[in-house]
Amino acid sequence: MADKMISSERWGTTYLALLKHFFSTCLSTRRGKLLVFLWFSGSAASWVWGVYKRFRDPARHYFRQIQKTQEVAKTEKKKGLWSKLKPILRIAFPSLFAPSSFYLGTYTVFLVFRILLTIKIASVAGRLGKLIGAGKFSEMFHNQVIFGLWCYPAAIVNSILAYTGDELALSIRTIITKYLHTKYLSNDIFYRSQNVSKNKIDDIDTRISQDLKKFSSSASELYGNLLKPVLEVLLYSASLSQLMGLRHLLGFYAFFIISSRWLQFVMPPFAKFTSESQRLEGEFRAHHRRVMVHSEEIAFFGGDQREREILDASYMRTRQISHAHHMFQGFMSVFDNYLVKYSASMVAYSMLIPAVYFGLHGLSNMEDIVQYYLTSTQLFVALGTACKHLVLSYKRIETLSGFTDRITEVMEMITDQMNRKDEIRMIEEAWSHPQRTGDKPKIVTGDVIEFKGVDIFSPAGQLLIRNLNLAIEKKKNVLVSGKNGAGKTSLFRVLAGLWPLCTGTLTKPKGQKLFYVPQKPYMTLGNLRDQLTYPIHLKSPTKEEDDKLLHMLELVQLEYLAKREGWDTVKDWADVLSGGEKQRIGMARLFFHKPEFGILDETTSAVSVDVEAKIYETCHNLGITIFTVSHRPQLRHHHDYNLHLDGEGGWEFKAVEHENGKVESH
Repeated sequence: MADKMISSERWGTTYLALLKHFFSTCLSTRRGKLLVFLWFSGSAASWVWGVYKRFRDPARHYFRQIQKTQEVAKTEKKKGLWSKLKPILRIAFPSLFAPSSFYLGTYTVFLVFRILLTIKIASVAGRLGKLIGAGKFSEMFHNQVIFGLWCYPAAIVNSILAYTGDELALSIRTIITKYLHTKYLSNDIFYRSQNVSKNKIDDIDTRISQDLKKFSSSASELYGNLLKPVLEVLLYSASLSQLMGLRHLLGFYAFFIISSRWLQFVMPPFAKFTSESQRLEGEFRAHHRRVMVHSEEIAFFGGDQREREILDASYMRTRQISHAHHMFQGFMSVFDNYLVKYSASMVAYSMLIPAVYFGLHGLSNMEDIVQYYLTSTQLFVALGTACKHLVLSYKRIETLSGFTDRITEVMEMITDQMNRKDEIRMIEEAWSHPQRTGDKPKIVTGDVIEFKGVDIFSPAGQLLIRNLNLAIEKKKNVLVSGKNGAGKTSLFRVLAGLWPLCTGTLTKPKGQKLFYVPQKPYMTLGNLRDQLTYPIHLKSPTKEEDDKLLHMLELVQLEYLAKREGWDTVKDWADVLSGGEKQRIGMARLFFHKPEFGILDETTSAVSVDVEAKIYETCHNLGITIFTVSHRPQLRHHHDYNLHLDGEGGWEFKAVEHENGKVESH
C-alpha cells in the first residue's frame, strides 16, 4: 500500500488520470461503448427538448385558459412564486405564538435531532464494520447493543417529525380557512364576487375546501423537504470533510449542481398542469352537484342521457389533463432516477476510490479501510439523498406553485371586492352611458323609501330603469309588475345594497329594517326553530321564545310542523317541506323579524288564496310595509300602489283602484 501513497497536492491530477482511464476502459468494451452512446444521445435529446420547450410550450394544447391569459401576460408582469406566497404565509404565521409557528419551530428542532442521530448511527455502523474486519466479535456484539439503543431515539424522533408535520399542515389550513371565511362571508362579498364581478371564480368552494388543504400539505412537505436536506448537506458535509477532506466533495457537489440546472432546463410546466387539473376537477364535481340539485327536473324531462354526455365530456377533459401530466412526469422520472439516484451513487463511489486506492488519510490496514468505507458510504448515501431531495424539490415547488396560484386568485378577488373595484367599475360605466339621467349617487338614511333621479344598471352595464322618481310611505303597499328582465328584482338589489347605486339619490331606513323573502326561501342547516329565526340562532331558547315561534307558525297555518317534527329536530328542510310550506316558512320568518319594510318576490305563488289573504292581513296588523314582485293581477287589492316596468327603461307609478277608491297617478 505504501508504494501507492501520493501527496494530497497531486490528488486532483491523479484523479483526472483515473477518470481518463475509466473512459478509455469504457470505449474498449462493447458495453462501455453502449453506456457512452446512451450518455451522449440522452444529453443531446434532452438538450433539443429543452430548447423546444423554451420557444414552444409542448403542453399548450392541454390548457384552455392559456390563450385567454396571453394578452394579459404581455401587459402585466407575471408574479413569481415568492411574491404570491409571501402574503399567504403572513396570514398562516401571524405571530410567534400562533399554533403554526409552534409546530414549525418544533418540527425544525426535531429535524436537527434526526440529522444528528443519523450521523451518530453512521459512526456506530462504521465502528461495527471495523470490528468485523478485525474479527473482534466480543466488542462487535457490544457495539450492536449500542447501535440498537441509538435506534430507539431515532424511531421516536421520526414519529414526532411525522406528527408535527401533519399538525403544521393542519394549523396552516385552519388559520387560512378562518381568514378566508371571515373575509368572504362579510359585507356581502360572497354575493358580489359571484353576481357583480366580471371575473368571478366558479369553483371557489373547491379552492377553499380542497385546494387549500392540498396547499397546506404541500407547503408543510416542501418546508421539510427543503430545510431537512439543507441541514443534512451542511452537517453531513462537515462530517465527510473531517473524514476525507472538503476538496474530495467538490466533484460530488458539482455533479448535483449541474444535474439540478439540467433538470430545470428540461422540466415541463408542472405548475400549469396542477392548476388546470384542479380547475377541471372542480368543474367535474360542479356538474355532479348540478345533477343532484336538479334531479327532479332532469327526471321529468328524461334528460339522463344528455346529462351523462355532459358528465362524460367533463370527465374526459379531466382525464386528458391527468394523462398528459402523467406522461410528462414519466418522462421526467427517467432523468430524475438516472441522474439523481443511480449516477449520484456512481459519483459517490468514485469519490471513495482515491483515498482507498492510494492509502490517503492514514488508511494503512484493512480494519481502517472497512470502517472508512462503511462510515463514508452511509454518510454519502444520506448526503446523496439530501442532495436528491434538493434537486427534485422542483416538483414540489411546481405543485405548490399551482395551488398557490389558485389560493392567490381567491385572495385577490376578496381584496378587489373589499376595495369595491366592481362597484367603482359599474358606476364609471353608468356615467359613460349615453342614456344616463341621474346625478352622482347618494344614499340618505330616512324613515321612508324614496328614489330621486335613480338609474338602475345591471353589472353588465345594461340600463334597466331610467330616471326613477317615487316615494313610498310606511303602511303603503306597492305591487311591482312587468315582464321578465324588466328590472323588478334588480330594483330591490339596489335597495338592499347588493348592487351599487350608480346615479341619483336613494333614501332608505338604516339597519335591518328591510327584509327580503324570495319565491324559494332559503332553508338553512339546523332545526325547525332555526328556519324561523334565520339568520339569528337561538342558542338556549326559552319557553316564551318557543311560544312566540309557535304563534308565527299559526299565522301561516303551519303549527302542525312543531308537533310533527319537534323544535329540535335537524333535517334537510329543503327536501322535507313542500314548495308551499317553504313559502309559508319564509313569511313566518318575516313575521318573527318584524321589519318596517318587507320585499316579497313571488313569495305566495304556491299558497292558497285564503292563506295568502291572511298573510297580507298579518303584515298590515304588524305594520310591515310590503313590496310585492308578482305577475298576478289578483294581488292588486292587497296593495295601495302599482309600479309597472316596461322592460325598456320606462316605468309607471300609480295608485291602485279599489272598490271605493280612486286612481291617482304619480
